[in-house]
Amino acid sequence: MKKFSIILGAIILVLFVTLVIWGVYCDNTIAITNYCVNNTKNDTKLKFVVITDLHNKEYGEKNADLAELVKEQNPDFIAVCGDMVNRGDPDTTKMKDVLKKLADIAPTYCCLGNHERDNAAKFGTDFKSETNSTGAVLLDNEYIKFTKNGKSVLIGGMSDYPYYEFYTPDDDVPSRTLWEEFAEKAKNNFTILLHHQPEYIAEDAKKTDIDLIVCGHTHGGQIQLPFIGGVIAPNQGLFPKYDKGEFDLDGTNDGTKMIVCAGLSNTVFIPRINNQVEIAVSYTHLRAHETLMNL
Repeated sequence: MKKFSIILGAIILVLFVTLVIWGVYCDNTIAITNYCVNNTKNDTKLKFVVITDLHNKEYGEKNADLAELVKEQNPDFIAVCGDMVNRGDPDTTKMKDVLKKLADIAPTYCCLGNHERDNAAKFGTDFKSETNSTGAVLLDNEYIKFTKNGKSVLIGGMSDYPYYEFYTPDDDVPSRTLWEEFAEKAKNNFTILLHHQPEYIAEDAKKTDIDLIVCGHTHGGQIQLPFIGGVIAPNQGLFPKYDKGEFDLDGTNDGTKMIVCAGLSNTVFIPRINNQVEIAVSYTHLRAHETLMNL
C-alpha cells in the first residue's frame, strides 16, 4: 500500500510539473493563427494582423519582440481589439509604447475594451488622445475608408459597452448609432468591424451584411480541452460558445464571419493550458493555416 501511494504521488507530481511547464509555455509563446475570409463584394486582397488583450504585458523591452513579429507578417494594416491596459492601473505607458511601434509598421486601428472603458470612468483617461498621440487611430464608434490598389473597405471600431446600453431606446447611444450606420453601409461595401466582446454582438450580427467582425476578450477560454474547447470566458461562463477561432454567424460560408483572437495575456492567476497566447493574421482569398513562433 505504501509503495502504491509513493507511485501515485510521483505520478501526480509529474503531471502537475508538466502542466506548470505547459502553462508557462502557452502563456509566453506566441502562436500566429491565420484565417481566410472571402471578399465577394470587391475582391480587395488584404492582409492584416489582430492584436488584443495585451493587459500591459511586455514581449521584449517595450514590446520590441512583439512588434518585430507583427512586422514580419507584412500587414496592410493592424487591428487592435481592446484591453491593452489593466483595469485599476492608470498608467498607459506600455500601451502607448507598443501602439507607436505598431503604427510605424502599418496603419493601426483600435477599439476600446472593457478595461479601457472602466479606467476611463475611474481615472478620466482620454483614450482617444492617448491612442492618437502614438500615430494609431482609435475608432471610438467610428469607421474609416481604407484603400488598397484603388479598392476600398470600411473598417469600423465599435467601443466596448455594457450589454444593456445597446438596447436602450435612446437612439443617441454611440454604439447603437454606429452599429446601425455601419450595418447599412455593409450592404454595398466590404466591411470589417472591430469590437472587443464577441458575446455582445454575435446574435445581432447575424441579421446584417457585415462581412467580418474581429474580437478578443475571451482569452481563448483560458484552458482548452480536446474536442470540447474553452473552459471559461468572461460573461459567457463555463464552456463558452465563442472562445476563440472563426465562427460563421449565420451558418453559411458567405455570411458574416467572426474571428475571436485569444489575445496576448491573462488577468487571472490560472495559466493557459493548451491555449497559447496569439496574434491573428487575416487574409482574403488565401488558404488558412497555423504556424508557431517562439519569442
